[in-house]
Amino acid sequence: MAENHRRRRLFLALWPDDITRAKLAGVQRQIGMIDRLKTARAVPAANLHITTHFLGAVSDGVKTRLEPLLSEVRARPCTLRIDRWGYFPKAKVLWLGAAASPAALTELVEQTQTCIQACIEGYAQKRFVPHITVFRKARHPLEVDDFDPIEWRIDRFALVESVTHPEGPEYTVLKEWLLS
Repeated sequence: MAENHRRRRLFLALWPDDITRAKLAGVQRQIGMIDRLKTARAVPAANLHITTHFLGAVSDGVKTRLEPLLSEVRARPCTLRIDRWGYFPKAKVLWLGAAASPAALTELVEQTQTCIQACIEGYAQKRFVPHITVFRKARHPLEVDDFDPIEWRIDRFALVESVTHPEGPEYTVLKEWLLS
């Protein structure tokens, strides 16, 4: 198979630092004590992130064209306050998120979307709602105890590959870009 025809499932993400990841995992453990979530599948702490753009299965050629464009992104670092939870009933997903999204994060999403649109014809981003999936195959918990908000300093974004295995997805950060 020619190199340009190989396809990989890629997405752009906000990838937390170790301290933020540990705090997210702590809230996940706290929420996981709820009876209605006992049978839910917790997302492994190593996989906790915020997807900014899901590219889907793309060729290595798209990846090669996209990377230099992403290097030109000039969004500012910002802080995202993870202070609420929610539930997607159709997907049966429990998530953590932010009541408000900083303008710098919106700018990052817009700039990276422009890069993707230059490489993937017809790419259309759904409305960006920053959230971290913490449980899959979950029943609605009805109520979640308050948790201490997490101040996530967003100073980079990443290009990530997703490989699906029977036991769940494996994510590999292919490249990261610092925000300036």
